[in-house]
Amino acid sequence: MARATTSPVSVVADPRLREYDFGPGHPFQVASRWLAVRLLEEDGFFDGHPERVAIREVPMASREELLRFHREAYLDRVDGAGEGPRTEFLDQGDTPAFPGCYRAAARVAGATLAALAIVEQGGGRRAFQPAGGLHHAHPDRASGFCIFNDVALAVATAIGPGRRRRVAYIDVDAHHGDGVMYGFYDDGRLLDIDFHQDGRTIFPGTGAVGETGAGDGAGLKVNLPMPPGSVDRVFGTLFSRLVPTLVREFRPEVIVLQCGVDAHRDDALAQLRLTPASYELAVGGLSSLADEMCQGRLLVTGGGGYDAANVSRVLASVPRWLSGEHPDVGRKVPERWRAEFAETTGEPAPRSWAVAAADRPNDDPVAEALVSEIGSALGRKFPVGATPTR
Repeated sequence: MARATTSPVSVVADPRLREYDFGPGHPFQVASRWLAVRLLEEDGFFDGHPERVAIREVPMASREELLRFHREAYLDRVDGAGEGPRTEFLDQGDTPAFPGCYRAAARVAGATLAALAIVEQGGGRRAFQPAGGLHHAHPDRASGFCIFNDVALAVATAIGPGRRRRVAYIDVDAHHGDGVMYGFYDDGRLLDIDFHQDGRTIFPGTGAVGETGAGDGAGLKVNLPMPPGSVDRVFGTLFSRLVPTLVREFRPEVIVLQCGVDAHRDDALAQLRLTPASYELAVGGLSSLADEMCQGRLLVTGGGGYDAANVSRVLASVPRWLSGEHPDVGRKVPERWRAEFAETTGEPAPRSWAVAAADRPNDDPVAEALVSEIGSALGRKFPVGATPTR
């Protein structure tokens, strides 16, 4: 899969996205996503590159747009909860309401829809929405820190009236993207490939290999539950063996990547052990497939991730990978950004882009067994191909 040396990239950089704020002490901190934008700015990503655009203002998703996936009674509940004090949970205890939560969540959704509109223009332009990827929300309820499901709304918009595009959705968050998968479980217009930690060991407890879709969606929902401790080699083998084949057979018109960073080896809420090498593989591989299959239409969002230093640096790397760069991870981060990081998080700031070295690649049998199990669930075989050596 040959890649172009440079590609135009739009990055959603609206500071109002920081309003999606559950407060101090909550695991999900949108500040780390904003720090990714600030790292790009301070590191000169946009300087001297007119093909790289920072989108400074995005609209809130309208009620009509939110109703493409969510139910009206749920929208009313969120709207009402956001007008009161921070005392009500919108789910079973993970996702608290806060003043203005409807508007803040609608802004996140609107940002992802704006990014979708950019990539739908074609011409090879990718778009990145670092505050998006809230994949757990269901049509009628919040879940897992997610109030409105922006990526499900992007899918619903792309396949909906006036567009009717085929969408390939790939999710590399450590937690299964249950809101997206079950929201389109019987829909043949969506190929959903979900990498995640085995649901028997982590929230939300779903995403088994045998869940492959129903009706028109049968065989188009592909779950890859990796055991705790899985490293880059496992992810690389699964990605290389499965994703290109499935995407090429489906022939999507848009590709969406949810790039949650909680599969990172240092994350506090999951037990996978990936490094940035896996994220670069996913972004680079899907960029190539987007060029090959759908005029470069690739939308990437953030997602989970609960270590600010890793989330900000990995997400700041995404637009560079999208543009075709392979930056030196050993270089220093700007001192002004380090000061902003320390002030924002209260944590020591990283000194360089380097995150962690890869673990020893000692578990190919894990990946091969999972490929075989997935093949059995889908009633097919996947050819052996070259796998990364990272």
